[in-house]
Amino acid sequence: MNKKVLTDIRTITGFITAFLLSIASIILALNDNQFWVAAIVISFVLLSFNVRRADKLYKEV
Repeated sequence: MNKKVLTDIRTITGFITAFLLSIASIILALNDNQFWVAAIVISFVLLSFNVRRADKLYKEV
Protein backbone atom coordinates (compact mmCIF):
# COMPACT_ATOMS: atom_id res chain seq x y z
CA MET A 1 0.00 0.00 0.00
CA ASN A 2 1.13 3.51 -0.53
CA LYS A 3 0.65 6.74 1.35
CA LYS A 4 -2.50 7.71 -0.56
CA VAL A 5 -4.30 4.54 0.57
CA LEU A 6 -3.05 4.82 4.15
CA THR A 7 -4.14 8.45 4.47
CA ASP A 8 -7.62 7.89 3.02
CA ILE A 9 -9.91 8.14 6.05
CA ARG A 10 -12.80 6.16 4.53
CA THR A 11 -10.60 3.19 3.67
CA ILE A 12 -8.90 3.07 7.05
CA THR A 13 -12.22 3.46 8.86
CA GLY A 14 -13.67 0.60 6.84
CA PHE A 15 -10.73 -1.69 7.61
CA ILE A 16 -10.93 -0.88 11.33
CA THR A 17 -14.69 -1.45 11.37
CA ALA A 18 -14.34 -4.82 9.62
CA PHE A 19 -11.65 -5.84 12.11
CA LEU A 20 -13.80 -4.81 15.10
CA LEU A 21 -16.80 -6.68 13.68
CA SER A 22 -14.65 -9.80 13.40
CA ILE A 23 -13.62 -9.51 17.03
CA ALA A 24 -17.23 -8.90 18.05
CA SER A 25 -18.35 -11.98 16.15
CA ILE A 26 -15.80 -14.12 18.00
CA ILE A 27 -17.08 -12.80 21.32
CA LEU A 28 -20.68 -13.40 20.25
CA ALA A 29 -19.86 -16.96 19.16
CA LEU A 30 -18.19 -17.67 22.51
CA ASN A 31 -21.35 -16.50 24.27
CA ASP A 32 -23.59 -18.74 22.11
CA ASN A 33 -25.28 -15.77 20.47
CA GLN A 34 -26.52 -16.47 16.93
CA PHE A 35 -25.82 -12.89 15.76
CA TRP A 36 -22.18 -13.81 15.12
CA VAL A 37 -23.08 -15.13 11.66
CA ALA A 38 -24.55 -11.79 10.61
CA ALA A 39 -21.54 -9.94 12.02
CA ILE A 40 -19.15 -12.12 9.99
CA VAL A 41 -21.13 -11.63 6.78
CA ILE A 42 -21.25 -7.85 7.28
CA SER A 43 -17.53 -7.85 8.05
CA PHE A 44 -16.69 -9.76 4.84
CA VAL A 45 -18.84 -7.44 2.72
CA LEU A 46 -17.31 -4.36 4.30
CA LEU A 47 -13.81 -5.76 3.86
CA SER A 48 -14.40 -6.53 0.18
CA PHE A 49 -15.65 -3.00 -0.50
CA ASN A 50 -12.64 -1.51 1.24
CA VAL A 51 -10.15 -3.71 -0.60
CA ARG A 52 -11.75 -2.66 -3.88
CA ARG A 53 -11.54 1.01 -2.85
CA ALA A 54 -7.90 0.63 -1.78
CA ASP A 55 -7.09 -1.04 -5.09
CA LYS A 56 -8.72 1.79 -7.00
CA LEU A 57 -6.78 4.38 -5.00
CA TYR A 58 -3.54 2.46 -5.51
CA LYS A 59 -4.01 2.30 -9.27
CA GLU A 60 -4.69 6.05 -9.53
CA VAL A 61 -1.11 6.85 -8.54
